Amino acid sequence: MESPLTKDDFIEFEEEDFRDRPDRSHLALGSPEPSSDSWKIAIIDDEPDVHRATQLALKNFQFEGKPLLFLSAYSGEEGKQLITSIHPDTALILLDVVMETHDAGLKMVHYIRNELKNPNIRIILRTGHPGEAPEESVILDYDINDYKLKVELTRQKLLTTAIAALRAYRDIMTIEQQRVELKDTLEQLQQAQQALQQHMYRLEVMVAERTAALSAANQKLHRLATLDGLTLVANRHRFDEYCQQQWPLLSKQQQPLSLILLDVDYFKQYNDCYGHQVGDDCLKRIARCIEDTIKRPTDLIARYGGEEFVVLLPYTTLKGATRLAQSILEAIARLNIPHAQSPISDRITVSLGVACLMPQVDIAIATLITSADKALYQAKGEGRNRYCLASPSRSTL
Repeated sequence: MESPLTKDDFIEFEEEDFRDRPDRSHLALGSPEPSSDSWKIAIIDDEPDVHRATQLALKNFQFEGKPLLFLSAYSGEEGKQLITSIHPDTALILLDVVMETHDAGLKMVHYIRNELKNPNIRIILRTGHPGEAPEESVILDYDINDYKLKVELTRQKLLTTAIAALRAYRDIMTIEQQRVELKDTLEQLQQAQQALQQHMYRLEVMVAERTAALSAANQKLHRLATLDGLTLVANRHRFDEYCQQQWPLLSKQQQPLSLILLDVDYFKQYNDCYGHQVGDDCLKRIARCIEDTIKRPTDLIARYGGEEFVVLLPYTTLKGATRLAQSILEAIARLNIPHAQSPISDRITVSLGVACLMPQVDIAIATLITSADKALYQAKGEGRNRYCLASPSRSTL
């Protein structure tokens, strides 16, 4: 059976290797700079012979191609300073229990684990006084990795203990490095996600802004396409479009559709007398007056051409359209627009033709327009400033 390391072991090594007792403060505070090319093993023991014996036993050993770098401290306080300020990357501590006090090593363990918050360093407790620190209570009460009596540590057992501790330290540091890298990766992913979210938000804002601008532009184009530029009521294109929408709908529902054609009386003479700019203002006022007279959102007023206007009245019988025609005549009269060149009145007047049909698939919308147009000419022929109704037929209500 192999015997533990003792002072007698040193005679096997050349005396020149450890000729003089080392200076404690130099070993504690003047050790080599931290290096990733070696494994740092701290020997914290108040017996210099233990330092020598440990270093001699492990002198030429390399673990995973890296040599061992020995650090020495001869008291618990020196050990604290060594681990805290100079070599926090120590892999293994061979720690004596009894040094300046009977529990200096145990206090050192508490300091490393609880104050330095360092769970990585492997700590092997060694004692030559087992009665001072019973093995069972120490293992239960302190976060250590092994507990050995100094008399147990033969060269082979010391080597085995060091290898096991270094493997554990290597694995812990690998896991820690992976954890740090994973944390960095997660932070980078979070930053990338935030950047992506910000970019997506900016894109959404841009899309919303462009959509709003496009919608506004489309609305403007629609207005330009469907409104008369002068009077700002519907234009002829919008009137035709609305007729094509309402005719099949009302045919299906078997509901009436009425139409009023309106012409400003003697408007050429008005323009010749007052000028075209005043004539334009006159048409604007008449259009607004008619628009204010019709009440339902389904009714449509449009400029039909020149001084002609048309009113389309879905769901309206001839009787209802007649009442509206009378209301328009009265509203125009209330405008009280002077017309010195009119043969029939000194004020602007209008003539109206009123027609009504029950839309049918075999009847064209032009039939209704033609009927209203004939009624309009009848009103003009009878002296103007009046409305006339289309002649009754099988489809007139």
